[in-house]
Amino acid sequence: MATYRGRKTDICRKVGFNIWGQAKCPSAKRPYPAGQHGPNQKDRRGSEYGDQLLAKQVIRRYYHMLEKQFHRTFERASRMHGNTSLNFLRLLELRLATAVWRLGYAKTVFQARQMVTHCHILVNGKIVNIPSYTLRVGDVISVRDRDSSKGIARMNHYEGAPVPAYMEADVPNMSGKIIGLPEREDFPKFFNETQVVEFYAR
Repeated sequence: MATYRGRKTDICRKVGFNIWGQAKCPSAKRPYPAGQHGPNQKDRRGSEYGDQLLAKQVIRRYYHMLEKQFHRTFERASRMHGNTSLNFLRLLELRLATAVWRLGYAKTVFQARQMVTHCHILVNGKIVNIPSYTLRVGDVISVRDRDSSKGIARMNHYEGAPVPAYMEADVPNMSGKIIGLPEREDFPKFFNETQVVEFYAR
């Protein structure tokens, strides 16, 4: 499967702010694209299409997804009852890789994806190695009971992770449970999901 192999910091510089909240992200000092012409694009005015595209790219990069999978997730959300934009964000947030990241077993969404594919994570007591696996309310995510798996979680200091309200962490047993659906306040404020809906509705 194809994946982005460039520098993650270049993505933050492209959008102009720190997407993942990393401590030493260069976008804090240089909020413009990399390269010699980057500073000239700092205050460049974008079109309506450009703003919608940027909003889509921010969310897609945040969850570390390719365009085809991202678009397929949106189509799935559009067929669900209720608010399409909120359903879309919920489907993204309830991906297994995202849950591993939220529980603190991985420092980044990139490492969380790797942990899942390397069979370090269990869902309801069974190994699941699909990062895009959609979790449901009541599902229990846990670290596999072996030294190598638990060592990764301990190295990332999972005990102090800021677990969102829709999850319940069991720190001693290295597990977490989905106790509800995420609401809009559980997502980053810089998400502009309405523009994503408008982008795909063109």
